[in-house]
Amino acid sequence: MVDIAEVRLAIVGCGAIADWHVTAIAAAAPRTQIVACVDPDAARAATFAARTGGVACASLADAVAQGANTAAIMVPHHLHEQLALEAFAAGLHVLLEKPMATTPDACERILAAAPTDRVFMLAENAQYWPEVLLVRQLIADGAIGEIVTARAWHCFPPMGDFYEGADPWRMSLIAAGGGIALDAGSHWLRPLRMWCGEIIEVVAATGHPFPGMQGESMCRALCRFESGVVASFDALLVPGAVSNLPLFQITGTTGEIVIEGIGRVRHFDGADHRGTVVGQGNYLQSYEGEWADFEAAILDGRPLAADARFALGELYGALAMYRSAETRRWERVWA
Repeated sequence: MVDIAEVRLAIVGCGAIADWHVTAIAAAAPRTQIVACVDPDAARAATFAARTGGVACASLADAVAQGANTAAIMVPHHLHEQLALEAFAAGLHVLLEKPMATTPDACERILAAAPTDRVFMLAENAQYWPEVLLVRQLIADGAIGEIVTARAWHCFPPMGDFYEGADPWRMSLIAAGGGIALDAGSHWLRPLRMWCGEIIEVVAATGHPFPGMQGESMCRALCRFESGVVASFDALLVPGAVSNLPLFQITGTTGEIVIEGIGRVRHFDGADHRGTVVGQGNYLQSYEGEWADFEAAILDGRPLAADARFALGELYGALAMYRSAETRRWERVWA
């Protein structure tokens, strides 16, 4: 690992998700300085530069010339491989937004190119989601006995910053590589993997209720884990209003835990039919945990909470769901 005192960061891709990351950096990564904001849209790069104090750049090479030693790559999925390889070749530490790439072969090329003396994080922020971490601890402490089953429910109207505007690339199957299961659905698959173990097979159905989105905007699946647990996974984008159902429900032999849509964690142990509130979190705080971990890995040599290869589980899970929707049968995740 190169001995450096500060993360000198290039934000590569100044879109909607970069905005969330910049907020988290300011809150949780005090040893990180944004020195460059890279985007082919000069106005967008300039806007981020004015906000962060970085220099607006048209390319990653320009950012390196500004002294960047780290890149946060937040571009459309089909560009991940190209920019990750360029960043590795320039000797940078890299945080790459999920999914790593849109095909297993591209992921393996990225992993093979990652230098061993640099930090490579695949940015799945659900690994640091406070409510998810609390549930993992409760499960480990035996709060609900052995897990019987679980349920993940991701159902929201499409957010305008992500699905509208001049370049709504998530609407394109080529740019996104898939639909809701591959993209936002990964944030609901990672907690299931953290609680239940590795997914080994899935059976799924998909649909297209969100007009204009080429990839699926609905995916309903059952996931079977190595532990023997079977959990349900639902991801849905619809243009109308939706109810505030729990995001997660984990049922055990002695009780149940629910993560409510407002971030409240409720434990049901039979003492009160309403359950007991045992914690309150916020999804956006997960980005703060992610940046604190990335910064510490670079500057302090601390191992990441999850290595980049672990993130293939969400991609392979989504791809297996797509196969299952075609074959109408159970599909192995790691086929």
